[in-house]
Amino acid sequence: MGMYEIETRTCEAKNFFAGDFQTLTETGTAGGELAEHMPVTEDGEGKIVEVTAETAANVVGITAAAAAADEPVVYYMTGEFFQEALNLPDGVTVEDIKGPLRKMSIFLRTLG
Repeated sequence: MGMYEIETRTCEAKNFFAGDFQTLTETGTAGGELAEHMPVTEDGEGKIVEVTAETAANVVGITAAAAAADEPVVYYMTGEFFQEALNLPDGVTVEDIKGPLRKMSIFLRTLG
């Protein structure tokens, strides 16, 4: 019965944490505006920016909260998350980042 309750609450935030795997966070400086739960990488200046199709293999984590350019941004380096709750940048698919994230101990699960 619990499954149906979750599916009908469409106006509420999606479940993000998919398991009890320990989450470790790191803090960096946003190199641009970042959404919450977005896969990110480091740019040439060491700032945290959204991944692109080209940089997906270099993903360093998933943002814990939104951040504006040049603000501190906290991102997860480990954990289990629901892929449906990710904010994927344009042109980036779950398949692009799933393998690289797994190497860092970030595991993407499906709600189903």
